[in-house]
Formats: sequence, structure tokens, C-alpha cells
Amino acid sequence: MTPEEFKIQVFKTSAQWKSGLLYRLEALKDGGITLYSVPTFVEWIQGVDETRTPDGIAIDECGQIYFIDKNSGKLYLFDTRTKMLESITTIVDYCEGTSEIQEGKKMVIDKITLWVLDSENHRVLGFSRENFQVKYIISLEEPVDIAADEYGNLYVLDKKSQRVFKHDSNGANIGSFGVPNLKQAYLLAIGKESNLYVIDRQYNGFLIFSPEGEFIGVFGDFENVSEGFPPSDITADKKGNIFVVDGRTGIIHQFDPDGSHVAKIQIPGFAGKVHGLAADSKGNLFIITSQGIAFLSSEEQFTKEPGFYYSKTLDSGIHQCQWHRLALKVDLPARTMLGVYYYSSDDPTLKNKIDQILSDPAQSTQEKADSIDNEIGAWVGPEKNPKDMLFGKKTGRYLWLKLALSTFDENVRPALAEMRVYYPRTSYLRYLTAVYQEDPVSSEFLERFLSVFETAFYGLETEISSVFKYFDPDTTPGNFLAWLASWLDLGLEEDWQEDKKREFIRKASELYKQKGTPLGIQKLIEIYTGKTALIIEHSRVGKPVVLGGNFKLGVNSLIIQTPVRGFRLGDDSILGRVALRDTFQMPEDPFLQIAHRFAIILDLTPEEFALHEKGLVRILDEEKPAHTIYNLRVLKEMRVGIASYVGMSTKVAGYEPIRLGVNAAIGSNVVVMGGEQAGRIEQHSILEKDTELI
Repeated sequence: MTPEEFKIQVFKTSAQWKSGLLYRLEALKDGGITLYSVPTFVEWIQGVDETRTPDGIAIDECGQIYFIDKNSGKLYLFDTRTKMLESITTIVDYCEGTSEIQEGKKMVIDKITLWVLDSENHRVLGFSRENFQVKYIISLEEPVDIAADEYGNLYVLDKKSQRVFKHDSNGANIGSFGVPNLKQAYLLAIGKESNLYVIDRQYNGFLIFSPEGEFIGVFGDFENVSEGFPPSDITADKKGNIFVVDGRTGIIHQFDPDGSHVAKIQIPGFAGKVHGLAADSKGNLFIITSQGIAFLSSEEQFTKEPGFYYSKTLDSGIHQCQWHRLALKVDLPARTMLGVYYYSSDDPTLKNKIDQILSDPAQSTQEKADSIDNEIGAWVGPEKNPKDMLFGKKTGRYLWLKLALSTFDENVRPALAEMRVYYPRTSYLRYLTAVYQEDPVSSEFLERFLSVFETAFYGLETEISSVFKYFDPDTTPGNFLAWLASWLDLGLEEDWQEDKKREFIRKASELYKQKGTPLGIQKLIEIYTGKTALIIEHSRVGKPVVLGGNFKLGVNSLIIQTPVRGFRLGDDSILGRVALRDTFQMPEDPFLQIAHRFAIILDLTPEEFALHEKGLVRILDEEKPAHTIYNLRVLKEMRVGIASYVGMSTKVAGYEPIRLGVNAAIGSNVVVMGGEQAGRIEQHSILEKDTELI
């Protein structure tokens, strides 16, 4: 059987997986799907106990925590790395006629501004992050919540006018929007694709708006989360997960970007009140409570709620097609499970209905999943924990797959990296005589039995037919790069990026032609570091001066007229004879040390040099001529005249030739001296008055 006998539908990249429906599942960066991670309690933040009543919280891009002490009204900055607590300013000073901060203070932060909601005085204060002075004041009728997007735009939810006001990073109003069905809106968050999530007391879900204010719909169902669920605060992480506080119990509820409930989050041993929460850039959660600040990590545990994947419609183009085989690359740790369901049909009406469900923007993910299950009705399966399976008798042009991932242990989760669907059904049975195909029951058994061997041999046949890909640095798998490099006698560092390894192999033939030359070494270093190196050969820097015979410094030579600048005995010069006790001996090769040395100068920071040093030393030791010695130098802080290299640490800008009397002038006490090459007057030269030639 040849690979061309099958057609294959592949799900591997993030875009391919997202062509279907992910319900309680998230896409992995490198492709694949898995269960949602759930922030898990790690510790109470130490070092903020002295404030006792923290209220309102924001996290900056460096992981530093900003919060307000309700009693004193002071704004604090806490560095989680150094455990340093710093009082920045007193917010209460900017709150007219108040002696303390109103409970439930909300803060958000962008790159230049810390925004604080002062709902008691019907305004939002913008503090500069440079000196924490108030630079913007936004006054509204009854602001109840604020949120900021990744572009620095501020959104303010005003309860009285039932509108959301949008301001740019300079505090200027750039628009507002509202819809008639907003009645008691009081919570606001920015989620996936900068969509706005609004919680209104008259609804049991999220009202979702686009950044431009277009109403998308109501998603989620709070009644199924908790009876009488009263949301009291809201925030979102970078993945678009929404976290909502139950004001009655203090439990945090996690929702996916489409409003589907993912998990309940509880702090062990805590049953008090939550005053605020915020997520950092890594998805970790910080919660302000009556007992202090709790830190919850985003990568410690995973949801126990099962996740489902519904594929798009797979069309074979063959009426009554017998779909052949499903191959999966899946990671199933202990106490995790994968269930596979499928359904096929020739009905184009069913195809159109399911396609419409998947593309309907008015339905939430949960609603779409329920609708697909209702339309199909009778899934075939589940097949439990398969990595390779055959489809049964059910035939049809169209195929739909439903994958269920679940875990019974919060500390581990299953992950599905790749899925391949093979069709139409072909079997080794066709190579046997007709007598083996006469009885339908035995024929079916024999076909399935032979498929076991077919599956094993097909993988080998596919690899053999595409073996040429393993000899191309652009197509060979990443784990084969070291093997391919060994064929070319190239040594690759394990910690190199994959694209860097491929570039080394790709340019191997070109580099071999220049092996051991300054240009070849320079190209290798440039591929590895991304920086162009300066290579200095000591024997080419200056002409050595040999002192010998009747030559005497100060007698028959004038150092002031020597053409060698910076002349240093023993560095730029070598004595012709070396005194050894009472005899004189001439070295075999007095210029040997200079002739076989070179220096490599790189414009790298100390951090970059520490990262590349090991690889650089190995490359240079392998590529340099065996008889040479090198010095590896890194440019330090530039000092004029010392270790300054034009094009690396210095740049000559706006250079023009010097023209006396036009853009240059000779000062006083200047004498043009005589000499063999000095003071030559060429054609078209003009001597002005008071010019003296000696």
C-alpha cells in the first residue's frame, strides 16, 4: 500500500484546531488542545500585614503590586521580588470631604498611568507612574467600574447614564456607547480581543460588546454556577479568562472567553470577604481579602470539568464513503482520559445546520455544543483512550468528530497534539482471492484484522517515501538536526534555537570554502550571535621596528620623526639580539608571537556575552587555524581615543572634506614644516597674506 492511496485531513496547528469548537478547552502555543489551567492558592503575600485593610489592587508589567489601605487612604507599592513595601502617596488627599477611602476601590494600570476609581466623588483619578502626581481627572455622573485595554485606552462604566465612556491614554474622551437593555450594569472587564464584559443585575450572564461598542450578545449562565449568585468584582487575564467573585461566599468563579463556566476557585481555610482581584501578565491571580493578599499560580492545577472538541465538517467528496482510520498524538498521564465519538452522514441538510451553528456569533460555546449534540443525536462511541482506531460500519460523505478530555487529578492534564483522519477505507483484503470476501461476517473480521498490520506498515512506507525530507535542513524534523549536522562534521549546541541550527547546516558548504579565514570566522559568529565581529590580525596592524647594529635611540634616530605612532619598546618593536648572561643569541623567529595572533571584538552586552560565550569558544577552537591564538574581547563603555572602533562603538556622521577658508580655519601659531612629504602645494592652491612656509 502506498501513501497516495489515502487522503488525509490533519489537525496540528493552532489555526487548524480553532476551525472547530473548543468547549472548556484551550489551544496550546505550539499547536494542540488541552484542559484549562486554574489558578491555585500558593501563599499569603508576606510583608503587607502592617496595612491590615488593603482594598483595591493593580499589577504592573513587572509584577509589582499596587493597593490602597482603606483606613489610612495610602497608596502602597509592594515589590514581590525584594519584598519591599513602599508608601507612595495618600489617595484620601485627593478625595474631597472624606477621611477614609470608600470600600471597593477599583484600580487599573497601563504603561504610564495608574487609574483609581473615586466613585464617592463621581470621578476617576489618573496618577503619573513617574512621580504619582494627579495628571488627569475624569468626572462622570455615577462611575461604578473601570477597565483598561492593551493599547492604554480607559473604559468607564457609568451606572446613571447606563453608558461606557472611552478615554485615551491622555485622559481625553474619544467616545461612548450604551444600549437600551442596560438596566443595572455595575461591573466591567476587558477580555479576549479587547471585548468588553459587562455584568448587569437583571441578566444571568455577561453582556459582551466589541471595543467599538457593538453589542455581541449575552453569554454564560450564572444560575447554573450558583443559586442566587451575586457577583461583586471581576477581572480578566491575558488569555481572556474571566474571573468573577461571589460576593456572598468569597468563591472565585472562572469562565472561558465565551462565558462558559470552567471552575470554582477557593482559598483553603478562608471564608471572609474578597475586596478585589487582579491578574498579572503570566495569568497568576492576586486576591485582596480581609486576611491580606493571596497569591494564586496559574500553572499549578487544572480544571476537573471535562472539555470537549467538536470538529468542523469533514467532507470526503465520496458518496457513502467508508472513513478508514483516526490517528492521534496524545499525552495521557495517569488518571486522565480521552473519549472519541464520531458520526457520518450523506445528508447535506445536516451539514448546513452544523456549519451554521459553528459560525453563529450569537451563540455561546456552551450553546453551540448543546445544539450540535441535539442535531446529531446518536454519536458512535466513545472509544476510550485510543491512539489509533478504525471507523466502524457507519458510512457517509460527511464526518464529525467529538473528543472529550478529562482528568481525575487536578495536578495533571491530558493534551492532544495532533489528529489525522484517513479515508477512504482500503485494506490488504483486496490482495486476497475472492473466496476470502464472500462471507460478509468473516470478510469484515478479516478486513479489521489485516488493518492492524496495514497500520504498522503504512507508517514505515510513509517514512520511506518521504526519506528525502530528512536530508534537507528546512524540512527535517527538529530532533534530526544534530544527526544531519554530524554528516557535515558540524557541532551544534543543544541550547541553540532550532532556526539557528537550520541556518548553520544550510550554509555549511559556503562556510567550508572559507574555513579558517577571517571572513569565514566572521560569518560563523554573525550566524550565531546576530552581530558582526571585528577581527584584527596583529601582524597587519603596524610594521614592527627592529633595533640593531649601530641604531641607537636618541643618537642616530629621532623618535619625534618616527612614522610609527604610539611606539612602545617590546610591543611594536623587538630587539634584534637578546642578552643571555655573557652571550648574545638570536631567537629562531622573533615575530612568531605577533604573526600567529588575532583578536575578535564583539559589540555584546555582558548578558549576551554570558549567553553566547560557551558556543563562541567552541566555534573558534574548531574553526581557527591550529597554529593560531586568539583573544576574545567585548566592547566596553566607549572612551574617545581608547578602544574606539568606527562602525562598532563609534560612528562618524555628516563627514565632509576639510576645505581651508570654507569650512575650516588654521589657528594662530601654525607653521607648515618642511620635509619630504610635508607642506606640498598642488595646483590651484592660493596662499594668502601672512602665510609662512619653512
